[in-house]
Amino acid sequence: MPRSVLVAVYVAWPAIAVVLRLVARARARCLIVTGLGCLVALVLATTATPTAVTVPLGLFLGGVVAAGGCLATGRGVTFTFDQNTTYWEYDGKIPAGDRLVEILGALVAILGIVALALN
Repeated sequence: MPRSVLVAVYVAWPAIAVVLRLVARARARCLIVTGLGCLVALVLATTATPTAVTVPLGLFLGGVVAAGGCLATGRGVTFTFDQNTTYWEYDGKIPAGDRLVEILGALVAILGIVALALN
């Protein structure tokens, strides 16, 4: 896969997440976890070598962190120091924007694994 396509995915991923926040109702916790996934992807892609492997690997791991984190924090967040308390608990229906951001993270992870396979 051409490097320009991978760089375009790195740029488009957070931009599409922000657009989804504006168009569909996506909660801040989902966007924070997606931002963490983008950060993981960028750190891995820019610091590790060889770049032919780490750029798509960064997309894969970042997408897994983003999609998994959105799924894990969908209903609330429980911290270790107080396991009986759930913070930011959400009992309602999970917004469509959250699901779209999760799907976006999964698509990024799939694209990263395909790019790894093509190398």
